[in-house]
Amino acid sequence: MNRIIQSAAAIVLLAAGAAAAQDATPPAAAPAETAPAVPAAPPAPAAPAVAPEAPQSAPAAPAPAPGSAERNAEVMSAIAALSPIIGDVQIVGPWAVDGRNGVWRTIMTQALGETKGSRFFFQQVEERDGKPTVVSSTEVTEIAEVDGAIVGYRADAPAEGQESNLTLFFDIVPIDGEISETYELFVAPGQPYRFGPASN
Repeated sequence: MNRIIQSAAAIVLLAAGAAAAQDATPPAAAPAETAPAVPAAPPAPAAPAVAPEAPQSAPAAPAPAPGSAERNAEVMSAIAALSPIIGDVQIVGPWAVDGRNGVWRTIMTQALGETKGSRFFFQQVEERDGKPTVVSSTEVTEIAEVDGAIVGYRADAPAEGQESNLTLFFDIVPIDGEISETYELFVAPGQPYRFGPASN
């Protein structure tokens, strides 16, 4: 009888312990319902460290210099009036006399379609009141008499102390020849010129 009671008590205790153990275990969490994912907003662009410069306007065209339109009109008028028989114009050197100064200018004419008959002039040009002015003009008459064609001429540097003088060398090909001959023109302010075959 005592064994039956003890066995029954033991069963009750075991059952009670099992129940207590079941009560002590927390119930498993029910799986949470997953909410649909909400797309995240794109991040705002970062502000530039330096504000962009405002677009610059194009530079204004330079204003024409005072009187430039008049000077241009004067040049164009002079070119339009230049005769077609003018074959060559050059500034070939400076001159200075009695406190005045300017440049030597040469002009050569050439009859169109002809190989001879050139005429040659040298001039003294001086600036007066801001404008170039011809103060003397001389023709080298011997050049028109040369039986040949002038194929070129060049200025020679003046000797020391004679900076105002002008020396030109001409290359002239005779009508009946192929080899050019050299002629020399020497000019000093206020003196007659010299022209002839070059001595050297």
